[in-house]
Amino acid sequence: MAVRGLRARMKVRQVTQADYIRLEEAGGYARQYSINIQRWLEKGYITAPDCYIFEKSGVPLGGVCFCDDTDEEREILDFALINISSNGHKYLAQAIQQAAKPNTRKITYNLYNDTEQYADIQRLFCRAGFVVEQEKLRYVHKGTAYQEYPHSLHFKSIAEVGEDQFIDMVERVTMGTLDGLMAEDVKRLGSRRAAKEYVNGLKGIDFNPNWWKLGYAGDTAIGLILPQRFSANLGCINYIGVLPEHRGKGYGLPLLAEGTRILVENGMTEIIADIDKTNQPLAAQLDRLGYVFQMDEVVLAFFVK
Repeated sequence: MAVRGLRARMKVRQVTQADYIRLEEAGGYARQYSINIQRWLEKGYITAPDCYIFEKSGVPLGGVCFCDDTDEEREILDFALINISSNGHKYLAQAIQQAAKPNTRKITYNLYNDTEQYADIQRLFCRAGFVVEQEKLRYVHKGTAYQEYPHSLHFKSIAEVGEDQFIDMVERVTMGTLDGLMAEDVKRLGSRRAAKEYVNGLKGIDFNPNWWKLGYAGDTAIGLILPQRFSANLGCINYIGVLPEHRGKGYGLPLLAEGTRILVENGMTEIIADIDKTNQPLAAQLDRLGYVFQMDEVVLAFFVK
């Protein structure tokens, strides 16, 4: 009887307009969740039916919101609970059941170590059926100046070379990649489809065709750099890669320098770069260009049965 009573008090449902004020009045992480989803709704990053509220006996405790990465994959953009309880994973599990579409194969969440809840939330997600799919490191570059790096590369944008050639470079670069998730996508989807889905997914975040660039040494393609804008002053190095036959020759630094230059010259005062924890060569290059390690991160994945 006690278990049935607990379930009766727990509720997960889609957020309504009236819930924004209730969540903000609840305070803590619930307040920030309300602010986040309202901002993302205004920008068109998410849709209202994909935002959920957690309640217990009618009291708002937090929520979770989803978006589509691909036809088969959904992503959690935000998860919040004012307090992590022993039954907290049940809210998430209920939301997953409601948010998963008929063709959803996987749901992921990038959890950053920027709150005291980091370890508790990771455990909560694992209790709800998620697994740690990748461990990452976040680096940050701040300021209005960037460190120039002398090099002989020249660059062509995706606007110049065309999307097909850019996708071809992404496909070739992922061969032997140190990014565990990308390597897994190649195994699952095949290299060409994985490259197309990756590029299309990034275009959905931000697409400036004059910023996405291929690097060349003379007439020889070397690699690519993909900087993006997240907000007026926040940018990201969202992808960098060197072709397998040209690795170990120092080309990563000029590619990073070009991406950093583009973002700084276009008003970014903070630039983030999230990398696989095992990618120590890239970590060293970020250090050299003035990026500073900020926090750990885990990619959590739920595989829909």
